[in-house]
Amino acid sequence: MADKFILQGNVKWSYGHELAGISQSKKILAGLVTSTPVLLRHNGYIALTTAELIIEGVEGDEDLVVPLDNVKQVYLGFDELFPVTAEKSLGMLWQPLRIEYYLSATETQYLYLIIDYNGIYTYDKAWFNTLTEILQ
Repeated sequence: MADKFILQGNVKWSYGHELAGISQSKKILAGLVTSTPVLLRHNGYIALTTAELIIEGVEGDEDLVVPLDNVKQVYLGFDELFPVTAEKSLGMLWQPLRIEYYLSATETQYLYLIIDYNGIYTYDKAWFNTLTEILQ
């Protein structure tokens, strides 16, 4: 990734439908047993420009580009698909970043991101603040 980006980092991410397929008991177990966000399926590098969010997958994982014009909502926090019980600190140290974006005129998709997780906290709040500023 080049230095023309506003922000860039490492990312763990999943689509909403992938998180919906994980049982509640596994989500709770993830918060009790481990300190890593194991619920998220994909790994890669993430970058933000004024026009798009770019994810490059690592180790054969998929790539994703989300035009910022397609973003419907940016949300920082837990919800029914990524509950607070799935995180060991119960949200006191970090919260996931959720982006809802349009796939078509009538269909949206959720993307859950954990950016630059170091075992204690993430940089999701900085990404949230920057995204909301760009989208205003």
